Amino acid sequence: MRRLTAPAPQENGYIAFRRSVGRSIETLELYSARFFGPGSSPFELTGALAVALLTISLVSGALLLLWYVPAPERASAELARLGREVPLGSLLRAVHRACAEILVLVILFHLVRMWATGRHLGPRARNFAIGLAALPLVGLIGWAGYTLPWDERAMVLLAWGREIAIAPDRWPIIGWLHLGSLSNALLFSPENQADQLLRMFALHVGGALVMIWVVLWHTRRVTPPRAGLPIPVWVGLALIVLLVAAGLPMGREPLLAFNPFAPPTVVAVDAIVCFPLLFYPLLGAPLLAALIVLIWVGLALLPRLEPSRPLVACVRESACVGCRLCLQDCPYGAIAMTPHPDPLRRSRGRETARVLPAHCNACGICVGSCGFDAIEIPALTSDEILARIDRALQPEEALPTESPNEGDVE
Repeated sequence: MRRLTAPAPQENGYIAFRRSVGRSIETLELYSARFFGPGSSPFELTGALAVALLTISLVSGALLLLWYVPAPERASAELARLGREVPLGSLLRAVHRACAEILVLVILFHLVRMWATGRHLGPRARNFAIGLAALPLVGLIGWAGYTLPWDERAMVLLAWGREIAIAPDRWPIIGWLHLGSLSNALLFSPENQADQLLRMFALHVGGALVMIWVVLWHTRRVTPPRAGLPIPVWVGLALIVLLVAAGLPMGREPLLAFNPFAPPTVVAVDAIVCFPLLFYPLLGAPLLAALIVLIWVGLALLPRLEPSRPLVACVRESACVGCRLCLQDCPYGAIAMTPHPDPLRRSRGRETARVLPAHCNACGICVGSCGFDAIEIPALTSDEILARIDRALQPEEALPTESPNEGDVE
């Protein structure tokens, strides 16, 4: 079998910083697995937590649609009636908002974890970009959601969004493309409030459907896919959401009617979901929009800062149980057993597998032999690993034998 080779990676300041962050996160995962139990550490299930929060947000949003009416003259009144007359109505709105805020934090930690542990390299670079797209999408959905009450704050956020949408037309050179005019025509062209509110409602609901598609596309390329949560983690997540929702003043927030002759000088902006809007009064629309685009493009180009390196498997020490199955199945002798890094487990004689990079051929056999999802090849997807296992298990092609010359006689 042909060995995969690549130029040896050169250590630089960026890679040293990324690896130090990765070691800190792996240590956090190790001790959290000791506290929560194998397979139940929330720091290892960040992707599954994001899927669970999105599910809760969709369910709570669907329940809110039973009372909300997307009409300018009724939107605020119906939401006020929801908090005043419907049992737990304010708590339902708070749960919907709390899920959005926690979802942003979980996605941020998930992106940092994937970057720090090298899971954003190779074929996963595209999947990393897909995950990056989910973050501004959540912000856009949240911004549209804050305009749905059609109150004083909604009018201010709507005006800010319109200015940011047309900001690309004010950029040098790029402004010639008139991208801002296109986005303004799609979102802010209606002349009456009823049509404008319907567009914000469609953006909020339609954006949620697009978010589901992005998550499904993202998890399809994850190795191994971990989209489900254990029951104890579900219970803990529900309690956290309820505690955060109980602390949000959703039922006490006034829904003030907008006065165009006396616009408010200060509005409350969500510091998590609508974080970039906190800088709008300071930077203005063109500069803020440019910074958002530049930061996103810079994050998407992070995999290009990494030098090429050979593909090797890696072991998640928090999930390894020391069963030695990978050691027995590896045909290249690339697995070694070492004492467990956890002092308590090490005192009990527990071991953990370790990959020897000089011998690893990245065939994926160890990934298939591990029943605890403790070994993976971060740069490869599930389909690519299965294809490598199939190639590794195929017998060597027999070499053709040379037939004797016709003139040779024994």
